[in-house]
Amino acid sequence: MFLYRRRVQFYETDAQGIVHHSNYFRYLEEARGELLRHLGHPYSLLRERGLEVVLLSAECEFLKPLAYDCEFEVLLELSHIDRYRFCFDYQLVSEGLLRARGRTKHCVVKEGKIVSIPPEIRGKLTEFFSGLCRR
Repeated sequence: MFLYRRRVQFYETDAQGIVHHSNYFRYLEEARGELLRHLGHPYSLLRERGLEVVLLSAECEFLKPLAYDCEFEVLLELSHIDRYRFCFDYQLVSEGLLRARGRTKHCVVKEGKIVSIPPEIRGKLTEFFSGLCRR
């Protein structure tokens, strides 16, 4: 599991002082970006190679709200990978409580067409997550 830590900023909250639902998807994206950076494949290098990691679907279940200045962690796990697609599952945790959980599905695109996940990226993902993913 990959761990990404963060603190809620004031601008991310709504009139009730809690995180607006749209920001949860940003937290998931930040965690994915940090994972790829950690694995040596940041988005910037992928884009230099003409590759884009495309979001195919995203879902989030909101369980307990996050509020301004709250520290939280995003736990990210690879839940599926095949030749063309991969999925991540997420848990957002603060003060020992599960606040939200989500899932995203992705593919890799080059010149507007879906391509196989490059072997070095697929290898790094599967190696990091130690074969724990459900295929």
